Amino acid sequence: MKLNKYTILLLAVYCIPFVFLSMYDDYKNYSMIVYGLMIIAVWYFAFLAKRKSSFIVLLIANILSFLSSYSWVLRVNKVEEWEGYFKPFSSVQLLVLVTVLIILLQVAVYLFTRPAKGERRGK
Repeated sequence: MKLNKYTILLLAVYCIPFVFLSMYDDYKNYSMIVYGLMIIAVWYFAFLAKRKSSFIVLLIANILSFLSSYSWVLRVNKVEEWEGYFKPFSSVQLLVLVTVLIILLQVAVYLFTRPAKGERRGK
């Protein structure tokens, strides 16, 4: 794993709690728009990881994103009464479910996108 500027930027961007922000907007504004924006963003980040970094970087980035979202979900659980909102799931269960689905999307993007012209697959 090379630590170039793209790798560092990708890891830094993934520290944003994407899933938490989507869940919180859903809870506060009854809106699914941020879920859609999250899907577009992580699709693009997976595409960048394919072009500029490696699959391991993508996995580490997803772990960072999950941990940041998990810490925020735990913080909100202490303040808000949002546990019943995500029925039949608890907020933590929904966080895990959405994270797994996002990782599956990113793995699909990573596996099925072609390298740019002039790039080799074995990089």
